[in-house]
Amino acid sequence: MASPAYEQILKVQAVDLQLTQLRHQHEHHPARRTVAEAEQTVAALALDLLSIDDRRHELDRDRKRLEDEAALLADKRTGIDRKLYGGEVTASKDLLALQDEAAMLKTRQDEVEDRELEFMEQLEEIDGERAALEDQRSNAESELSGLRDRLDEALSGLDAEIEAAEASRAALAADADPVLLARYGELRDQYGGVPVARLVNGACDGCHIHLSAMAVDQMTKLPDDAVVTCEECGRLLVR
Repeated sequence: MASPAYEQILKVQAVDLQLTQLRHQHEHHPARRTVAEAEQTVAALALDLLSIDDRRHELDRDRKRLEDEAALLADKRTGIDRKLYGGEVTASKDLLALQDEAAMLKTRQDEVEDRELEFMEQLEEIDGERAALEDQRSNAESELSGLRDRLDEALSGLDAEIEAAEASRAALAADADPVLLARYGELRDQYGGVPVARLVNGACDGCHIHLSAMAVDQMTKLPDDAVVTCEECGRLLVR
């Protein structure tokens, strides 16, 4: 029969294994990946919006340049009209020259205004694209917020379980034999968190190997609190 000290260490080990599992679940919760993917979606949409804003800025800059040019051409035509109809110029040759210049300016102004109209149409298309992207980002951000809330809720539940397990572990450790507890702590990492195993029907339930009959016979003759290890894996054995 195992001594109470060994049984206590087994209880500590069981809680440690529970804590390891809970912390792994906390760190690798599936919702974390879902949140990360949603964050990437929001970030990508934000970049798309920046890109479309850059395109719009360039188009609007070019439209403004054409607008300024059209205004300048209109001012020149106004000046020519003043000369043509104000009586300032009377020579036929000069009048014809002004009329030709006015016609060329009108042709250029029409071209510029047509081009400006094209830019305005492109700007309308871009504004439509941007509005659609903004809706997508808004929906993505709303979805991300919901996913974060669900993740926080799940992690909060795990935090509560971890806190309870840590309190249980502290209480169990306080009642454990300090020497045996220290030995257990030294071996934990070496044996993947399971340095203590039971001897069940002549086999170590840590490595699942049957011990020799001689070894088992010798163990049965030892005091209950004797330190016994598996001859195959080296784990502390609880008989």
